[in-house]
Amino acid sequence: MNSDLLTLGILALAAIGCAAVSLSRLRRARVIEDTPTSKIRSAHQGYVELIGSAVLPDGEAPLLSGLSGQPCLWFRYRIERYQRNGKNSSWRTIESRSSHRPFCLDDGTGSCLIYPERAEVNSHHRRQWHGSSRRPSAGLSTTSLLLGRRYRYTEERLCEHDLIYALGIFDTRHPPSDVDRNSARMAEILAEWKQDYDRLVARFDHDGNGEISPEEWELARREALRKAQREQRTAPASEAINTLRYSPSRQQPFIIATSEPESLSRRYRWQSLAWLLGSLLCVAGVAWLIQSGAASMTAG
Repeated sequence: MNSDLLTLGILALAAIGCAAVSLSRLRRARVIEDTPTSKIRSAHQGYVELIGSAVLPDGEAPLLSGLSGQPCLWFRYRIERYQRNGKNSSWRTIESRSSHRPFCLDDGTGSCLIYPERAEVNSHHRRQWHGSSRRPSAGLSTTSLLLGRRYRYTEERLCEHDLIYALGIFDTRHPPSDVDRNSARMAEILAEWKQDYDRLVARFDHDGNGEISPEEWELARREALRKAQREQRTAPASEAINTLRYSPSRQQPFIIATSEPESLSRRYRWQSLAWLLGSLLCVAGVAWLIQSGAASMTAG
């Protein structure tokens, strides 16, 4: 009787869990279908959908993936060990990692830095292979389980020039205004001049009393500002920086994929259906156990 109650509880929890996952997958599909694609140049601040090409940020070298050492912009891997316990056997994860370095998405109208931390990433660059040591050796193992296939390695990557579909929080960081930058640079110049106070006095002490009066200090400030403005005119123009990040709202999933939105949405709907069927099977199991228990009590 106790075992039946335990089984009943497990099946009930499994039914609830499967139903929750099914709803989550369906919600993702509907968000993808209901969110229009934005152009980076005209995207509003907040939750947006972007489609473009993956590119390296200026001046940065590609990452090397954690297991195979292949060049990429992002990677995730998992190492599993095959374990046997009596008649039961399974793969147990012993190590996993994903990279967090941002990469760029370019849609032809502008670029956006994507911070992949906490993103749900779906990539078609997925490789799985086996080996006999915890860390994979060079090349891909094709040995059978009987010949020592004790470890399984799974690696996913995002590569340069991949088509990238992304949903997340879009934010544009504008550079400081010319006035703010000139003021900040003026303060730096004055701090540099103060380090050689004797030279500062010799340059701006016009009344010869060996000190810098408030009027003379104002002259020094004006000269420092003019120097900052000259430097600003020759400096390259600063551009706004666009970013895409994780949203804390559960209603706004952060998704990065190498798929068109239509195929991605369709995949989520099929996953939702599969989890729903699993939930219904668990519900059927609960109903069968309840009916069997009631029948046993009646017969008793």
